[in-house]
Amino acid sequence: MVDIHEQKEYKLKEEKNDIIVTNNLNNKLVKEIDDLLGGVLKDNTTEPFTTIHTLGKIKAKRIHIINFDELKKEEKLIEVYKKIAALKGDNCILIDTFETDDYLEIVQELSENILTKNYEINKFKSISEEKEKNFYYYGKTNVYKNVLKGYIYGKSINKCRDLVNTPYNYLNATDLANYTKELEKHDNVTVEIINKKAIEDMNMGAFLGVNKGSIDEPKLIYIKYQGKTEFKDPTALVGKGVMYDTGGYSLKTPVSMPGMKVDMAGSAAVISAIEAIAKLKLKENVIGVVAATDNRIGDGAIVPDDILTSASGKTIEIISTDAEGRLTLADAVWFAQQKGAKKVIDVATLTGSMVMALGEEFTGAFTNDEEFLKEFGNAAKKTNESIWQMPVSKGYHDKLKSKVADMKNTGGRPAGASTAAAFIEKFIEEDTKWIHLDIAGTASNKEGATGVMVKTFTELFDD
Repeated sequence: MVDIHEQKEYKLKEEKNDIIVTNNLNNKLVKEIDDLLGGVLKDNTTEPFTTIHTLGKIKAKRIHIINFDELKKEEKLIEVYKKIAALKGDNCILIDTFETDDYLEIVQELSENILTKNYEINKFKSISEEKEKNFYYYGKTNVYKNVLKGYIYGKSINKCRDLVNTPYNYLNATDLANYTKELEKHDNVTVEIINKKAIEDMNMGAFLGVNKGSIDEPKLIYIKYQGKTEFKDPTALVGKGVMYDTGGYSLKTPVSMPGMKVDMAGSAAVISAIEAIAKLKLKENVIGVVAATDNRIGDGAIVPDDILTSASGKTIEIISTDAEGRLTLADAVWFAQQKGAKKVIDVATLTGSMVMALGEEFTGAFTNDEEFLKEFGNAAKKTNESIWQMPVSKGYHDKLKSKVADMKNTGGRPAGASTAAAFIEKFIEEDTKWIHLDIAGTASNKEGATGVMVKTFTELFDD
């Protein structure tokens, strides 16, 4: 575990922890350290990141020097992040010696990366390898707000990763609902957990259909963040919350089933982003909606050829029970619009087709409103979370035509990501601006969950 804490008072001659500074000799504290050490900061400026031993000249055993002039070179900046992430042993003091507006974004990224690059999940090991390591931040100059924002980003990304990396036997729909309820500790956040009876009363047959094979109850999670004086015109973030996906009776193969705990990454991104939004006290109204359930085989589970009736009244012919995420999202986006959202972004690990198309580098983005997607794309550029616009047109809608119901739940393998997006779009009202994000390829990699979209969702509301 690693964390960043603010340290209000710093006494150079008494501090035993490692020190991280820039070699900015215009800074009074840096100049004092340099004088005590005989000019070593001045002399160690060729590398982006250098560690020196103080040899007893001050209490701290080591000083880690960030080359001030190298920080604007992106490749050098990445090297600095990796070096700081690799620091082991003693705790570190990060001294604010970035005294220029030119470095605001760098300081923010540094604060974030200290957390995300040190991320590990060891809590399920019998002998924990998790070591407590802390970074202490000293100084409240003009860059502190960026240190704080980076810290909040880092913490929220890691919380998202924790959720996605947690196996189903430790995190079912009820567990996720209980976790989300804790967000009410933040100002302006309310969380409503809607149980199965209430879900049935809303006639959410698509969502309930996915849950029919489970022994665990579904939960509809509704988060409300009020950042404005009056709660109106909220933007909705809707996350796919399939806690584990076996494929149902359209059973996944033994090769493709391991790792399906990641199928709730959309919900984790939404929940973690709203926590970040609340911590930053952003001046927007945002709602989060998660239809949480697992998709398993059981005596009552749906089978291909079944017909489900969604909350909107539209009927759905089931072709594949493994096309289940879109069923939960159909009722979830309907619910978000009932709560007044005229802008809806849904995020889901939805299709293998998206992985084949874009791999792990880009999130696929679909929309019915180019200006809305442009606004979202600008936020994504700031956070370096790459998106790529994909088509969703009438032709893809036509592939979902059914002879026995209003639509089928899949249009077949060709263009699977686009037909999946078209399915969700059928539940978007004409006057609602909508973006669908398929994070099937970007939600995880060989290291585990990535926390993708937490930053971009937050940045979208940070004017």
